[in-house]
Amino acid sequence: MGGAVGAAYGVDPATNRPGGGRVLDDSSASPVVAPDGNVFYGAYTSYNYSQGHLMHFSTSGAYLNAYPFGWDTTPAIYAHDGTYSVVTKDNRYGDMGSYCSNATNCPTDRNTSAPDYPEGYFITQLSPSLSVQWQHKATNQQSCEPGADGGLTCVTDHASSFEWCVNAPAIDANGTVYASSEDGWLYAIEQGGSVRDKIFQQAALSAAYTPVSLDADGHIYSLNSGHLFVLGR
Repeated sequence: MGGAVGAAYGVDPATNRPGGGRVLDDSSASPVVAPDGNVFYGAYTSYNYSQGHLMHFSTSGAYLNAYPFGWDTTPAIYAHDGTYSVVTKDNRYGDMGSYCSNATNCPTDRNTSAPDYPEGYFITQLSPSLSVQWQHKATNQQSCEPGADGGLTCVTDHASSFEWCVNAPAIDANGTVYASSEDGWLYAIEQGGSVRDKIFQQAALSAAYTPVSLDADGHIYSLNSGHLFVLGR
């Protein structure tokens, strides 16, 4: 993964320790307190293709475990059936490099050089102990923009689909997850991972990660490409 010859295996090359996570100024991640008082925080790590880790701490601050995505994400909490679930974007980036900037030592193409970790973009629901309950994988390969006739003009140009360009998803009382994607669509994803509905906002390649929010009247607020969209009945 880009370490020097003879370096320890399975540790972060930046610290030579396992489980290291960095808090960066350009991350929008915020700590989240779960109903049981445990804390989740999305920290940055570069040695896993810059996916970071969603780190899990006890009420006393003890490190418990982590899920291998946490970069620039603030997870949402879905309370249900006397327990809760943790919902987060789960971007498995391509063309990032496994650690260093040398493509020979740190392959950039996950699909060819790292077949166990192909590029892909998910919304993932986790248990309180961070085991996967369900995932929705992004499948749209088309970049779209509004046409003069009010429809959409689209071109197929993203073979691995688009990343979830959202800081924090929103969840309603029924467990429906609302998340915006870099492809310009806002998705409503039901429990289990099926898309219930989607609406086009505006394509936002390389846009800032921003949250989706719900108000007490059921309006959905989503910021995409610098525009605030409000959706509701």
